[in-house]
Amino acid sequence: MFLALQGAVQFLTLTLKQRPTMKTYLLGLILMFALPVATMAQDDAMCANLKKVVEASQDYFKEIRGEETSLEIRGVPKPYRKSTTLVKDGVEMLITADEMYPEAVTYLAESRFISPELQSTYENLKKSITDCLGDGWVASEKDKTNDIFLEDTEFKKYILKENKKGKKVKIELYMYNQRELNKWVVELKIFGIGRKI
Repeated sequence: MFLALQGAVQFLTLTLKQRPTMKTYLLGLILMFALPVATMAQDDAMCANLKKVVEASQDYFKEIRGEETSLEIRGVPKPYRKSTTLVKDGVEMLITADEMYPEAVTYLAESRFISPELQSTYENLKKSITDCLGDGWVASEKDKTNDIFLEDTEFKKYILKENKKGKKVKIELYMYNQRELNKWVVELKIFGIGRKI
């Protein structure tokens, strides 16, 4: 805790360009407690939203299918529905119009180039999603360390599958260079269970 306080005080000292005072230490103390609390609140909200989306994915996302929209992929418009529940506040989530093979997709982070911040975001989201969903899911990951086709790339894919018999929901978290957007992204994709005929 002392190290966290010291770090916050150093940050404030550099930012305010003045010597540490009692006021700086008090501001550091406030920062030290306020930032983790705000992060925990964001994580809790994201977890609650993710659970809503996963629950809706059991029935082709029927409960969260919003207004019609489209997304241009390789110059061809593809029909989607806007999700009425967002995994991350302020970040759009789209659901494929196809109700037989439904998918929900959202970009949780973007960067012009691959960066330590983007890699850290991917790792943090991987942990947050796993912790949120808890037991009942089987996890695996593919990257250059275990897939010969991914050698010399920074591509990563984290996969979670429901550990049950019958039809299963699958969640994939990717970090890759999205060439159509000309950006590196962390993308979350949820493969739902199709509409019963």
